[in-house]
Amino acid sequence: MSDIILHHYPQSPFAEKVRLLLGYKKLSYAAVTIPIIMPKPDLMPLTGGYRKTPVMQIGADIYCDTALICQVIDRLAPEPGIYPPATRAMSAAATQWTDSVFFRACVTLAFQPQVLANSELFQDPEAAKAFMADRAKLTEGAGSLVMDLACAQAWFAAHMKLLDRQLAAAPFLFGDRPILADFATYHCCWFVHGNELLRETFSPFPHVTDWLARMAAFGHGEQRPMAGSEALDIARGAAPSADEKAATEAIDHLQIGDEVEVMPTDYGFQPVRGTLQLSALDELVVRREDERVGEVAVHFPRLGFQVRKVADG
Repeated sequence: MSDIILHHYPQSPFAEKVRLLLGYKKLSYAAVTIPIIMPKPDLMPLTGGYRKTPVMQIGADIYCDTALICQVIDRLAPEPGIYPPATRAMSAAATQWTDSVFFRACVTLAFQPQVLANSELFQDPEAAKAFMADRAKLTEGAGSLVMDLACAQAWFAAHMKLLDRQLAAAPFLFGDRPILADFATYHCCWFVHGNELLRETFSPFPHVTDWLARMAAFGHGEQRPMAGSEALDIARGAAPSADEKAATEAIDHLQIGDEVEVMPTDYGFQPVRGTLQLSALDELVVRREDERVGEVAVHFPRLGFQVRKVADG
């Protein structure tokens, strides 16, 4: 098996979710630092258009979205597990809400004017303009990730209060050790807590603050930097490992070998086009070719993504 390669940038909250999980699992991996905004010339050959952060690469297999990335990491290093059977459905539901609704509230807090005014990125007017244009393109057709500030502040405080009460009873959200929901909740809180102007927001919630420290102590694992060009060479020198499996017609009436497009359902409507390799309840896989990397298999979770057959002609 090839080594894990994480394509990320340090400020990405969803990348922090994966970095922390890699630390919890005590794994080593290569890390490619990608640009915060487009273009991303050493990422697009791998994904075929998917541009959200992070992306995980293992040889010529490319994994998109943290919901799937976390599952793959847990399969590679099953202990300590983050998917206990007794709470798996509940944790999945909590994680989905956290990564969408609660994440929007956290983004709004982090992107309020007084915070942006102190951001290093926003000290440069041209860089700020480029960033905002890029994020507008990312959310085109879906609406802004930012919500009404007063509403976001109320939502955040209400959820913090609930979390603080729950964490008073146990060191982690569902008991004595962290599961998927902990890592999802952590990356949202990390995005807010990491800003000095917002850190005081956590002062009424001492159990949340202690939990953040316990989570952060897992670290990021053994990370070594890698150039994007090296990651592309690794993909070119490997072959996709996923076995071909029969599509499940009852799900979407697609068949192996269909030309399809896959893209998120929330935002980032940049479709990835390729040949369908797997259509299952938990995963979609398409094979595609690029002149820089040859053939790769791009993997997506079923939840949160849409797939459609490309019309002939």
